[in-house]
Amino acid sequence: MLTPEEPISPPLDADRAQEVLALIRRRADASRSAARLDLFKACAVLSLREEASAHDFADAVARTLEQALGRAPEWHGPDARSVTFDETWLLRLVDRSIACDSASVAFLISSRVQRGKRASLAYLVNGLAERLEAA
Repeated sequence: MLTPEEPISPPLDADRAQEVLALIRRRADASRSAARLDLFKACAVLSLREEASAHDFADAVARTLEQALGRAPEWHGPDARSVTFDETWLLRLVDRSIACDSASVAFLISSRVQRGKRASLAYLVNGLAERLEAA
């Protein structure tokens, strides 16, 4: 039987998942009136900013997800109780990144993201997850 040397990080609990979802929804809502942001440019800018926050990465994810998916993601308002498929997928992606489950992150991204954009979205999601975990 395999025994992990370190315990596997549990998934986001319900309260934390709601906080993360509200953050992303607020950033998505704010981005509706903002200029479009290129996925690759977002990665380049954030890679140069060591002080980039979870809000910065959430903003980049919200503003570039349409480019990564090849279609507009469906977002509910920040206080909505229901969750869209896109939101569920993104929460699971952040959850698996926090858990350092790179195989699941790769699977989730490859199942929906265009091939040439996968590494860039992974960078943004992993950056968001790292900053959420540090907070």
